[in-house]
Amino acid sequence: MARMTVRTSYALDKETAANIKRMARSWGVSQAEVIRRSIRRIAEQEGPAAMTPAEVVAHYASGPPVRTEESLRAITRTLRKERHAEDQRRSVGGE
Repeated sequence: MARMTVRTSYALDKETAANIKRMARSWGVSQAEVIRRSIRRIAEQEGPAAMTPAEVVAHYASGPPVRTEESLRAITRTLRKERHAEDQRRSVGGE
């Protein structure tokens, strides 16, 4: 097991504290291990965090995204539909 070097405190409502204690007894582990496992599972389910705007710029500054010919066709079709719909909206709206 990894050596635990960070100690911290959190204020919990009574129900959450009771659930952690119940799970620790059920799993046969410490309350800290219940929290570690729970956080690990949530992090795995959610995947990586969304990139910040600066990270997006840095990512695309390294080169254009790789796209297949079919994905480019799909993007083109989508953009044409959107432009057509916008043209229709403007002609009906009198803009």
